[in-house]
Amino acid sequence: MADDRKPNELLRRARGSMSQDLLAEKVNEVIYHATGRTAEMTSKTISDYERGWYAWPRDDVRSALCQIFDVETPEELGFHDTRMRRAYARAPVDLLALAEERRRPSAIERVTVPGGRSYFGAEISAHYSAVEHQQTNLLLVEPDAEMLAGLGRPDRRTLVVAVDRDRRHYVVDGRRFMDRASRSDGLQAVPAANVVDDLSLGIIWATTNADAALLADDAQLERSQAYVAHQEAQRDSRGDVDEVPALNRVASLWLGSYFCSRHIVRHLDAIGGDPLFWTREQRGEEAAAWLLWAHKFDYLRGTWRRFSTMRRAFCIPESEVKESAGYERVLFLLAMALMEAFDIQIELSGEPDHARVEGFVLADQAIVANWLGSPGLWSVEASASPARVSTYRQLAGQVAGESLTSQPTPLGRLAAAAEYLGVPWEWFRRRCTELAAVGVDDICHPRSRLVSTRGLNTAISYIAHLDVLEGDDFARR
Repeated sequence: MADDRKPNELLRRARGSMSQDLLAEKVNEVIYHATGRTAEMTSKTISDYERGWYAWPRDDVRSALCQIFDVETPEELGFHDTRMRRAYARAPVDLLALAEERRRPSAIERVTVPGGRSYFGAEISAHYSAVEHQQTNLLLVEPDAEMLAGLGRPDRRTLVVAVDRDRRHYVVDGRRFMDRASRSDGLQAVPAANVVDDLSLGIIWATTNADAALLADDAQLERSQAYVAHQEAQRDSRGDVDEVPALNRVASLWLGSYFCSRHIVRHLDAIGGDPLFWTREQRGEEAAAWLLWAHKFDYLRGTWRRFSTMRRAFCIPESEVKESAGYERVLFLLAMALMEAFDIQIELSGEPDHARVEGFVLADQAIVANWLGSPGLWSVEASASPARVSTYRQLAGQVAGESLTSQPTPLGRLAAAAEYLGVPWEWFRRRCTELAAVGVDDICHPRSRLVSTRGLNTAISYIAHLDVLEGDDFARR
């Protein structure tokens, strides 16, 4: 793609024989006398201006340059305010385009977040800002009043996109950015860990879709609780979609998951022994529920305290891996990491026939709890029949004997899972280490009371500290 930067010849000619070092010193001096603030202008910054990296310096720098060269406007020095053109692009851009090197975008763009099998998709208002200064772990951008006003609108999901000189993109949740900017004027920090790639894209994709869907049907889900309470009194139950208010697909799945988790907890004491949990997630979109739905994190913490050894088996046919985008496969790997963080050993089958088996918990007895692939909202039984227990036991033995993650340590199991999912393991560990230092909420902060980033942060932090902590130690923290 052709470079659309143009050298600033007017500034270069105005500088004349003055060195870039000297001009930087003069700018710092003028700013200090005008504001009492110590500026950090360097010869490199002057060089960047002259090379066209930045078309519109911040206010105090523009004023200082105008004073030094005795001109009335920054335009006379070759600067132009690209941020004044704040009309939306004619057509929205796809979220995935943020991972690509692009020509200079409009100051604001509508970014479409893709849908999925249950995800409906969403739209984000992206506000672009050029990076003013770049450090090892931070980038600094300067928002203007118009940007902050746009970020504060409660009717829009917003994102700040910082663009560095190499046209890499870094993202910050708009409301989080605005909150910090409202308490501290001037340059604002953007973590370098928030660079756009499959990890950050997956977080935005799953969090935005789940949050928007659950927030939209929050009232309907609340009204569904009377039906849930009635069904919880039954040992066996089939959730009838006609008995609750109309729900979008994500909200329906949430309700089924919520009911199943509570059903399992009520009957765990009756099954005896350490359990195997058989789960039906086959795509990152489904597995992201473990990372984002608040009740599932609480369920993991509750079950972890009750058993010394637990296993969770997944079935992901190879066809599902091939059809999944990179960011979706990263989400599945994070869900597996979350299990290991709670000392739950993961097992993995790639056998397509196993994908048809309903969800269950198996020890001496078996609990049936199914919300994915169920004809209704859920399908549960407190105690499976002897014939089904025998079938489950046979499946469990086969999966344990042929598991694609058959390794003695969490690190080995997760590395094997990463290889099967096609996620570069060393890249994944490095990116989790970077993001663990700042947390995921700066990338995408949910609004719904039913969505939490605790699962995401726990999984990412676990990967970052995998050499130090085993699952049991980590989960106790």
